[in-house]
Amino acid sequence: MFFTEFDQFTLLTIAVAFVIAGISKGVIGFGLPLISIPVMATVMPVPAAIALTAAPILFSNIFQTFQGGRHGAALRRFWPLVIMMIAGVLIGAQILTRADHDTIAVIVGTLLLCFVAMQFLSIQPDISREAERRLNPVIGIVSGLLGGVSSMFGPITISYLVALKLPKDEFISTIGLFYLIGIVPLYATLVITGVIARDEIIGSVLACIPLYAGLLFGTWLRRHISQTLFQRGLLVALVFVSLNLIRRGLV
Repeated sequence: MFFTEFDQFTLLTIAVAFVIAGISKGVIGFGLPLISIPVMATVMPVPAAIALTAAPILFSNIFQTFQGGRHGAALRRFWPLVIMMIAGVLIGAQILTRADHDTIAVIVGTLLLCFVAMQFLSIQPDISREAERRLNPVIGIVSGLLGGVSSMFGPITISYLVALKLPKDEFISTIGLFYLIGIVPLYATLVITGVIARDEIIGSVLACIPLYAGLLFGTWLRRHISQTLFQRGLLVALVFVSLNLIRRGLV
């Protein structure tokens, strides 16, 4: 899939999709495939749109994981979660072909919507450091299993980090670390099995150019908004994520 095969309108649509997705990723730390794939799917097949997101997702998570030098602290704090997430991915990948993705999407979307409702109603769990240490491996294995089965790492880990009330920059580095660790084995498997071939890789790498522009602007914007506004933006974004998951499972 070389970009030379696309007309100007398709190329413009791809560029706009990744700029907007990059802005979302820069501001709140997620939303890249949620935004880019539906937009690109209006001008190309969904599998092609998914293939184009491979390098941008990998690049953006590397960028955010190591930005600001907070990845070491995040890894020290959440290493049990990370280890169990990797184990969950490996287990989940084995049952990928037998899983009912629609049911999983509805369940995760509903749980996420309930969590967001609790946050809006100020019903917020007070997670102590001791409780966090007990929860880390549980959250890790659950998010890893979901990620291995359906590639949906975000809902569980994002909800958990929101409940921990991490400062916005620490949140971005930590969620970037989780995504990076989760997606590397998945995309490696897709490349090894030939699902993503040379042409898709070339196109995906080129898509990083408009993504980077949006990512830089989104990062700049995040630095100029308050922690309160950041938290509200996260919750609004989670509403759209949860509703989209439920829609995917029911349609």
